[in-house]
Amino acid sequence: MIKDINNFEITKNESLKSQFSFANLREIDQECNILNQEFYLDSFNYFPISSNFNTFSMLFKRDDENSIDHFYTQKFYNNLIDKKNEFKQIKNSFVLGSSAADNYFSNLIHFFPRIFFVNEKKINILIHRNLSNKFRNLIKTICQMREIDVTFNFIDDGFYLFNNSVIPQFFNIKKSVYILKFFFDKILPNVKAPDFGSKIYIRRENANYRKILNEADLIKKLRLNGFEIINPQHFEILVQMKIFYNAKLIISPYGSNLSNIIFCKKGTKIVELSPEFSKPYEKKISTRYKLLSDIVDLDFNKVKVDTVDVDKHSDLTKKHINVKILNNSNYYKNMIVKVGEIDKFINSLQIDN
Repeated sequence: MIKDINNFEITKNESLKSQFSFANLREIDQECNILNQEFYLDSFNYFPISSNFNTFSMLFKRDDENSIDHFYTQKFYNNLIDKKNEFKQIKNSFVLGSSAADNYFSNLIHFFPRIFFVNEKKINILIHRNLSNKFRNLIKTICQMREIDVTFNFIDDGFYLFNNSVIPQFFNIKKSVYILKFFFDKILPNVKAPDFGSKIYIRRENANYRKILNEADLIKKLRLNGFEIINPQHFEILVQMKIFYNAKLIISPYGSNLSNIIFCKKGTKIVELSPEFSKPYEKKISTRYKLLSDIVDLDFNKVKVDTVDVDKHSDLTKKHINVKILNNSNYYKNMIVKVGEIDKFINSLQIDN
Protein backbone atom coordinates (compact mmCIF):
# COMPACT_ATOMS: atom_id res chain seq x y z
CA MET A 1 0.00 0.00 0.00
CA ILE A 2 0.99 3.61 -0.44
CA LYS A 3 2.29 5.27 2.71
CA ASP A 4 2.01 8.93 3.67
CA ILE A 5 5.08 10.54 5.28
CA ASN A 6 4.71 13.65 7.40
CA ASN A 7 7.21 16.48 7.72
CA PHE A 8 8.38 15.37 11.14
CA GLU A 9 9.38 11.95 9.77
CA ILE A 10 11.33 13.61 6.95
CA THR A 11 13.39 15.77 9.33
CA LYS A 12 14.18 12.82 11.62
CA ASN A 13 15.03 10.25 8.95
CA GLU A 14 18.24 10.86 7.00
CA SER A 15 17.19 8.54 4.19
CA LEU A 16 13.93 10.43 3.68
CA LYS A 17 15.63 13.77 4.10
CA SER A 18 18.12 12.91 1.34
CA GLN A 19 15.21 12.68 -1.11
CA PHE A 20 14.66 16.43 -0.81
CA SER A 21 16.59 19.58 -1.55
CA PHE A 22 15.73 22.89 0.06
CA ALA A 23 15.53 26.35 -1.51
CA ASN A 24 15.23 29.57 0.47
CA LEU A 25 14.00 33.09 -0.14
CA ARG A 26 15.92 34.73 2.65
CA GLU A 27 14.40 38.17 2.00
CA ILE A 28 10.99 36.93 3.16
CA ASP A 29 12.11 33.92 5.19
CA GLN A 30 10.37 31.33 3.00
CA GLU A 31 11.65 27.79 2.43
CA CYS A 32 10.59 25.35 -0.26
CA ASN A 33 11.02 21.57 -0.02
CA ILE A 34 11.81 20.03 -3.40
CA LEU A 35 11.41 16.30 -4.01
CA ASN A 36 14.33 15.06 -6.11
CA GLN A 37 13.95 11.31 -6.42
CA GLU A 38 12.18 9.13 -8.98
CA PHE A 39 8.40 9.55 -8.70
CA TYR A 40 5.06 8.87 -10.35
CA LEU A 41 2.76 11.81 -11.01
CA ASP A 42 -0.65 12.46 -12.54
CA SER A 43 -1.36 15.65 -14.46
CA PHE A 44 -4.47 16.62 -12.48
CA ASN A 45 -3.46 16.45 -8.82
CA TYR A 46 0.33 16.78 -9.28
CA PHE A 47 0.59 14.58 -6.21
CA PRO A 48 3.94 12.73 -6.43
CA ILE A 49 4.26 9.10 -5.40
CA SER A 50 7.86 8.06 -4.88
CA SER A 51 9.22 4.93 -6.56
CA ASN A 52 9.08 3.17 -3.18
CA PHE A 53 5.41 4.22 -2.85
CA ASN A 54 5.71 7.03 -0.34
CA THR A 55 3.68 10.23 -0.52
CA PHE A 56 4.02 13.56 1.27
CA SER A 57 0.56 15.07 1.62
CA MET A 58 1.68 17.83 3.99
CA LEU A 59 3.82 19.20 1.14
CA PHE A 60 1.88 18.34 -2.00
CA LYS A 61 -1.84 18.60 -1.23
CA ARG A 62 -3.22 21.87 -2.57
CA ASP A 63 -5.56 23.96 -0.45
CA ASP A 64 -8.79 23.50 -2.38
CA GLU A 65 -8.17 20.53 -4.62
CA ASN A 66 -10.35 17.44 -4.73
CA SER A 67 -9.82 14.75 -2.16
CA ILE A 68 -6.65 12.69 -2.45
CA ASP A 69 -8.10 9.84 -0.39
CA HIS A 70 -8.27 7.57 -3.44
CA PHE A 71 -4.46 7.42 -3.55
CA TYR A 72 -4.53 5.37 -0.34
CA THR A 73 -6.99 2.69 -1.43
CA GLN A 74 -6.04 -0.87 -2.24
CA LYS A 75 -7.71 -0.51 -5.63
CA PHE A 76 -5.51 2.44 -6.60
CA TYR A 77 -2.36 0.71 -5.37
CA ASN A 78 -3.15 -2.45 -7.34
CA ASN A 79 -3.85 -0.41 -10.46
CA LEU A 80 -0.58 1.50 -10.06
CA ILE A 81 1.40 -1.73 -9.71
CA ASP A 82 -0.28 -3.20 -12.80
CA LYS A 83 0.30 -0.18 -15.04
CA LYS A 84 3.47 1.52 -13.75
CA ASN A 85 5.63 -0.02 -16.47
CA GLU A 86 3.35 1.48 -19.13
CA PHE A 87 3.75 5.10 -18.00
CA LYS A 88 5.62 7.45 -20.27
CA GLN A 89 8.94 8.49 -18.73
CA ILE A 90 10.04 12.11 -18.48
CA LYS A 91 13.56 13.15 -17.53
CA ASN A 92 15.46 16.25 -16.48
CA SER A 93 12.50 18.47 -15.65
CA PHE A 94 11.50 21.00 -13.03
CA VAL A 95 7.83 20.13 -12.50
CA LEU A 96 6.16 23.50 -12.14
CA GLY A 97 2.91 22.10 -13.51
CA SER A 98 -0.30 23.91 -14.40
CA SER A 99 -4.03 23.35 -14.25
CA ALA A 100 -5.22 20.68 -16.67
CA ALA A 101 -8.26 22.90 -17.31
CA ASP A 102 -6.04 26.01 -17.61
CA ASN A 103 -7.71 27.67 -14.62
CA TYR A 104 -6.03 31.03 -14.02
CA PHE A 105 -6.64 31.05 -10.26
CA SER A 106 -4.94 27.70 -9.83
CA ASN A 107 -2.12 28.55 -12.25
CA LEU A 108 -1.36 31.81 -10.45
CA ILE A 109 -1.97 30.93 -6.81
CA HIS A 110 -1.07 27.23 -6.60
CA PHE A 111 1.54 26.60 -9.27
CA PHE A 112 3.33 29.81 -10.20
CA PRO A 113 4.85 30.93 -6.83
CA ARG A 114 7.19 27.93 -6.96
CA ILE A 115 9.01 29.42 -9.97
CA PHE A 116 10.81 31.73 -7.57
CA PHE A 117 12.59 28.77 -5.97
CA VAL A 118 14.47 27.86 -9.15
CA ASN A 119 18.18 28.36 -8.50
CA GLU A 120 19.59 26.95 -11.73
CA LYS A 121 20.45 29.22 -14.66
CA LYS A 122 19.20 26.77 -17.29
CA ILE A 123 16.12 24.66 -16.76
CA ASN A 124 13.43 22.54 -18.41
CA ILE A 125 10.09 23.56 -16.91
CA LEU A 126 7.28 21.04 -17.16
CA ILE A 127 3.72 22.33 -17.66
CA HIS A 128 0.43 20.91 -18.92
CA ARG A 129 -0.04 21.29 -22.64
CA ASN A 130 -3.30 23.17 -22.03
CA LEU A 131 -1.55 26.13 -20.38
CA SER A 132 -2.32 29.34 -22.28
CA ASN A 133 0.31 31.13 -24.33
CA LYS A 134 -0.17 34.19 -22.13
CA PHE A 135 0.80 32.24 -19.03
CA ARG A 136 3.73 30.63 -20.82
CA ASN A 137 4.88 34.15 -21.71
CA LEU A 138 4.62 35.17 -18.06
CA ILE A 139 6.83 32.25 -17.01
CA LYS A 140 9.37 33.16 -19.70
CA THR A 141 9.36 36.83 -18.71
CA ILE A 142 9.94 36.14 -15.03
CA CYS A 143 12.70 33.66 -15.83
CA GLN A 144 14.37 36.23 -18.10
CA MET A 145 14.23 38.80 -15.30
CA ARG A 146 15.97 36.26 -13.06
CA GLU A 147 18.48 35.42 -15.84
CA ILE A 148 17.23 31.86 -16.20
CA ASP A 149 17.32 30.18 -19.60
CA VAL A 150 14.05 28.24 -19.80
CA THR A 151 12.61 25.64 -22.15
CA PHE A 152 9.28 23.85 -21.76
CA ASN A 153 8.42 20.19 -21.48
CA PHE A 154 4.76 19.21 -21.75
CA ILE A 155 2.45 16.60 -20.32
CA ASP A 156 -1.09 15.66 -21.30
CA ASP A 157 -3.75 14.05 -19.14
CA GLY A 158 -2.57 10.88 -17.45
CA PHE A 159 0.14 9.34 -15.24
CA TYR A 160 3.89 9.68 -15.81
CA LEU A 161 7.15 8.41 -14.36
CA PHE A 162 9.75 11.12 -13.69
CA ASN A 163 13.48 10.42 -13.61
CA ASN A 164 16.22 12.87 -12.66
CA SER A 165 13.51 15.47 -12.13
CA VAL A 166 12.31 17.62 -9.25
CA ILE A 167 8.97 18.90 -8.00
CA PRO A 168 8.65 21.72 -5.44
CA GLN A 169 6.08 21.64 -2.68
CA PHE A 170 2.81 23.56 -2.85
CA PHE A 171 2.16 26.46 -0.48
CA ASN A 172 -1.03 27.41 1.29
CA ILE A 173 -2.88 30.36 -0.23
CA LYS A 174 -1.64 32.91 2.29
CA LYS A 175 2.01 32.00 1.69
CA SER A 176 1.51 31.92 -2.08
CA VAL A 177 0.05 35.44 -2.04
CA TYR A 178 2.88 36.60 0.21
CA ILE A 179 5.49 35.29 -2.25
CA LEU A 180 3.73 36.75 -5.30
CA LYS A 181 3.27 40.14 -3.63
CA PHE A 182 6.93 40.30 -2.65
CA PHE A 183 8.10 39.98 -6.24
CA PHE A 184 5.35 41.69 -8.20
CA ASP A 185 5.19 44.75 -5.96
CA LYS A 186 8.70 45.39 -7.27
CA ILE A 187 7.90 44.52 -10.90
CA LEU A 188 4.51 46.13 -11.53
CA PRO A 189 5.47 49.81 -11.02
CA ASN A 190 7.72 49.47 -14.10
CA VAL A 191 5.17 47.66 -16.30
CA LYS A 192 3.63 49.82 -19.03
CA ALA A 193 -0.17 49.58 -19.26
CA PRO A 194 -3.04 51.72 -20.60
CA ASP A 195 -4.40 54.29 -18.16
CA PHE A 196 -7.94 53.12 -17.52
CA GLY A 197 -8.61 55.38 -14.56
CA SER A 198 -9.64 54.34 -11.08
CA LYS A 199 -12.97 52.55 -11.76
CA ILE A 200 -13.02 49.44 -13.92
CA TYR A 201 -15.41 46.65 -14.86
CA ILE A 202 -13.88 43.29 -15.80
CA ARG A 203 -15.75 41.46 -18.54
CA ARG A 204 -16.12 37.70 -18.74
CA GLU A 205 -17.45 37.52 -22.29
CA ASN A 206 -15.03 34.80 -23.46
CA ALA A 207 -15.86 32.40 -20.64
CA ASN A 208 -17.73 29.12 -21.10
CA TYR A 209 -19.97 29.80 -18.09
CA ARG A 210 -20.76 32.51 -15.51
CA LYS A 211 -21.19 35.05 -18.28
CA ILE A 212 -23.47 38.03 -17.61
CA LEU A 213 -26.28 37.53 -20.11
CA ASN A 214 -27.60 41.09 -19.77
CA GLU A 215 -24.11 42.59 -19.71
CA ALA A 216 -24.94 45.21 -22.36
CA ASP A 217 -27.48 46.82 -19.99
CA LEU A 218 -25.01 46.64 -17.11
CA ILE A 219 -22.18 48.19 -19.14
CA LYS A 220 -24.42 51.09 -20.18
CA LYS A 221 -25.09 51.89 -16.50
CA LEU A 222 -21.43 51.51 -15.57
CA ARG A 223 -20.22 53.85 -18.30
CA LEU A 224 -22.66 56.50 -17.08
CA ASN A 225 -20.98 56.12 -13.68
CA GLY A 226 -17.48 56.65 -15.09
CA PHE A 227 -16.31 53.05 -15.40
CA GLU A 228 -13.87 51.75 -18.00
CA ILE A 229 -14.86 48.38 -19.48
CA ILE A 230 -12.00 45.88 -19.78
CA ASN A 231 -11.65 42.44 -21.32
CA PRO A 232 -8.47 40.99 -19.74
CA GLN A 233 -8.06 38.58 -22.66
CA HIS A 234 -6.87 41.53 -24.76
CA PHE A 235 -3.77 41.99 -22.59
CA GLU A 236 -0.71 40.04 -21.53
CA ILE A 237 -0.84 38.89 -17.90
CA LEU A 238 1.65 41.43 -16.56
CA VAL A 239 -0.49 44.20 -18.08
CA GLN A 240 -3.60 42.66 -16.54
CA MET A 241 -1.89 42.73 -13.16
CA LYS A 242 -0.91 46.37 -13.64
CA ILE A 243 -4.50 47.34 -14.50
CA PHE A 244 -5.65 45.88 -11.17
CA TYR A 245 -2.68 47.52 -9.42
CA ASN A 246 -3.81 50.95 -10.66
CA ALA A 247 -7.54 50.60 -9.90
CA LYS A 248 -9.41 51.91 -6.86
CA LEU A 249 -12.80 50.30 -7.57
CA ILE A 250 -13.22 46.99 -9.43
CA ILE A 251 -16.49 45.31 -10.37
CA SER A 252 -16.30 41.82 -11.83
CA PRO A 253 -18.32 38.64 -12.21
CA TYR A 254 -17.04 35.83 -10.02
CA GLY A 255 -14.17 34.24 -11.91
CA SER A 256 -10.43 33.67 -12.11
CA ASN A 257 -9.74 37.21 -13.33
CA LEU A 258 -10.40 38.27 -9.75
CA SER A 259 -7.21 36.45 -8.73
CA ASN A 260 -5.42 39.63 -9.81
CA ILE A 261 -6.90 41.54 -6.87
CA ILE A 262 -3.88 40.39 -4.86
CA PHE A 263 -1.91 43.06 -6.75
CA CYS A 264 -4.30 45.86 -5.77
CA LYS A 265 -3.27 48.52 -3.30
CA LYS A 266 -4.53 48.34 0.27
CA GLY A 267 -8.13 49.52 0.60
CA THR A 268 -9.13 49.03 -3.05
CA LYS A 269 -12.87 48.38 -3.33
CA ILE A 270 -13.82 45.05 -4.89
CA VAL A 271 -17.38 44.21 -5.99
CA GLU A 272 -17.92 40.56 -6.88
CA LEU A 273 -21.04 39.69 -8.90
CA SER A 274 -21.75 36.18 -7.71
CA PRO A 275 -24.45 33.53 -7.81
CA GLU A 276 -25.63 31.81 -4.66
CA PHE A 277 -23.29 28.94 -3.76
CA SER A 278 -25.26 26.60 -1.50
CA LYS A 279 -23.90 23.12 -2.19
CA PRO A 280 -21.42 21.62 0.33
CA TYR A 281 -18.75 21.22 -2.37
CA GLU A 282 -19.10 24.93 -3.22
CA LYS A 283 -18.14 26.08 0.27
CA LYS A 284 -14.50 26.89 -0.46
CA ILE A 285 -15.04 28.48 -3.85
CA SER A 286 -17.80 30.71 -2.47
CA THR A 287 -15.28 32.59 -0.30
CA ARG A 288 -12.23 32.34 -2.58
CA TYR A 289 -11.90 36.03 -3.48
CA LYS A 290 -13.08 37.26 -0.08
CA LEU A 291 -10.13 35.31 1.34
CA LEU A 292 -7.70 36.93 -1.12
CA SER A 293 -9.12 40.36 -0.26
CA ASP A 294 -8.66 39.73 3.45
CA ILE A 295 -5.05 38.63 2.95
CA VAL A 296 -4.09 41.88 1.15
CA ASP A 297 -6.50 44.14 3.11
CA LEU A 298 -9.02 45.16 0.45
CA ASP A 299 -12.61 46.42 0.82
CA PHE A 300 -14.56 43.42 -0.45
CA ASN A 301 -18.26 43.49 -1.38
CA LYS A 302 -20.52 40.86 -2.95
CA VAL A 303 -23.67 41.38 -5.01
CA LYS A 304 -25.83 38.29 -5.59
CA VAL A 305 -27.13 37.58 -9.10
CA ASP A 306 -29.63 35.16 -10.63
CA THR A 307 -28.52 32.12 -12.62
CA VAL A 308 -29.48 30.57 -15.96
CA ASP A 309 -28.47 27.15 -17.29
CA VAL A 310 -25.74 27.03 -19.94
CA ASP A 311 -27.06 25.71 -23.28
CA LYS A 312 -23.92 23.74 -24.10
CA HIS A 313 -20.73 23.32 -22.08
CA SER A 314 -17.33 23.06 -23.75
CA ASP A 315 -15.65 19.69 -24.26
CA LEU A 316 -12.85 20.72 -21.86
CA THR A 317 -15.37 21.52 -19.12
CA LYS A 318 -17.23 18.25 -19.62
CA LYS A 319 -13.95 16.36 -19.56
CA HIS A 320 -12.85 17.59 -16.14
CA ILE A 321 -16.12 18.20 -14.29
CA ASN A 322 -18.46 15.53 -12.94
CA VAL A 323 -21.72 15.66 -14.90
CA LYS A 324 -23.84 15.85 -11.73
CA ILE A 325 -21.91 18.88 -10.48
CA LEU A 326 -21.98 20.44 -13.94
CA ASN A 327 -25.76 20.20 -14.05
CA ASN A 328 -26.49 21.29 -10.47
CA SER A 329 -23.84 23.78 -9.37
CA ASN A 330 -24.40 27.52 -9.90
CA TYR A 331 -20.66 27.71 -10.49
CA TYR A 332 -21.27 26.30 -13.98
CA LYS A 333 -24.27 28.46 -14.92
CA ASN A 334 -24.61 31.87 -16.55
CA MET A 335 -25.81 34.93 -14.67
CA ILE A 336 -28.34 37.75 -14.91
CA VAL A 337 -27.74 40.98 -12.99
CA LYS A 338 -30.51 43.12 -11.54
CA VAL A 339 -29.15 46.28 -13.10
CA GLY A 340 -31.20 48.64 -10.95
CA GLU A 341 -29.73 47.16 -7.79
CA ILE A 342 -26.21 47.45 -9.22
CA ASP A 343 -26.79 51.10 -10.14
CA LYS A 344 -27.97 51.84 -6.61
CA PHE A 345 -25.03 50.00 -5.12
CA ILE A 346 -22.50 51.82 -7.32
CA ASN A 347 -23.87 55.18 -6.23
CA SER A 348 -23.37 54.18 -2.60
CA LEU A 349 -19.65 53.53 -3.15
CA GLN A 350 -17.32 56.44 -2.58
CA ILE A 351 -13.75 56.58 -3.79
CA ASP A 352 -11.17 59.33 -4.11
CA ASN A 353 -10.40 60.00 -7.75
